[in-house]
Amino acid sequence: MTSVAICALTLHRPRGLDSLLSSLAELDDPGPDHTVSVVIVDNDPEESARAAVEGRRDKMPWDVTYAGEPRRGIPFGRNTAVRTAGDVDFIAFLDDDETADAAWLAELLRVQRATGADVVTGTVLPVFEAEPPPWARQGRFFERQRFSTGHRLTYARTSNVLIARRVFPAGDPAPFNEAMGLNGGDDTHFFHRAWLQGFSIVWADDAVVREAVPASRVRPRWLLRREYRRGNTLSLCLRDLEDSPWRRVRRAARAVLDVGRGAVGAVVGLTRGRAAVLAGVQRMCFGDGLLTGLAGMRYDEYRTVHGS
Repeated sequence: MTSVAICALTLHRPRGLDSLLSSLAELDDPGPDHTVSVVIVDNDPEESARAAVEGRRDKMPWDVTYAGEPRRGIPFGRNTAVRTAGDVDFIAFLDDDETADAAWLAELLRVQRATGADVVTGTVLPVFEAEPPPWARQGRFFERQRFSTGHRLTYARTSNVLIARRVFPAGDPAPFNEAMGLNGGDDTHFFHRAWLQGFSIVWADDAVVREAVPASRVRPRWLLRREYRRGNTLSLCLRDLEDSPWRRVRRAARAVLDVGRGAVGAVVGLTRGRAAVLAGVQRMCFGDGLLTGLAGMRYDEYRTVHGS
């Protein structure tokens, strides 16, 4: 038997959590040689999601476990999920603002069997809660890059991923870096460390989840902050996992180049429309984030919860 625990962290998103659990209840059965369980970790000290999760148990085809994690911060919740999942063969992660297509889990498992990969990650499609402005669609700011199934990667995200138990360090109660707190980059850190250690990461294009995009995110300010955080996280990971004077010099040079090219792109974009300008400024913010991360400064994006 192959055991899989599907894990999600939630905080003050009752509608999103309800949609997530509804989608998990409709998942295709991965087969008689698999056992599936669900772990929901509530990052609210008041345990506001307990009733919703426990009220679902009789309606789910899988065992459902609720766990509270009062320490505010995404890595604390993820580590609690891993501990709560117990001694399973695989842990799958997705977010509380996502819903899984029926074939999601079965496809992750199928690709894992076909490739023998340690980590399998898949497609996240945006679903706008309100019709976005034209510039948002033109710039494709909410679309993530896709690859052919089996394509090897150097990174993954917990928004849609299957992880073999062997990837988690034996005896480590905190595999996700708790020093990153509300930064949101602890999954970047986790998967980059795994890749450096020789674990393989592959893509499963037909393993699809859909992410709700609230109106509060369809704003230039949010997009610029997200890109700044991405650069900031990458440099924080470099400092922690691959630090050397030469790597710092290369990273600083890349950051300056990104800022310069972004500035040029923003100016040229004035003749092409708002989406082009925003793309240029995004690149500048990414470069700025690379520099501040090199300096050890951390941007805590997840102090604010978006969506419901």
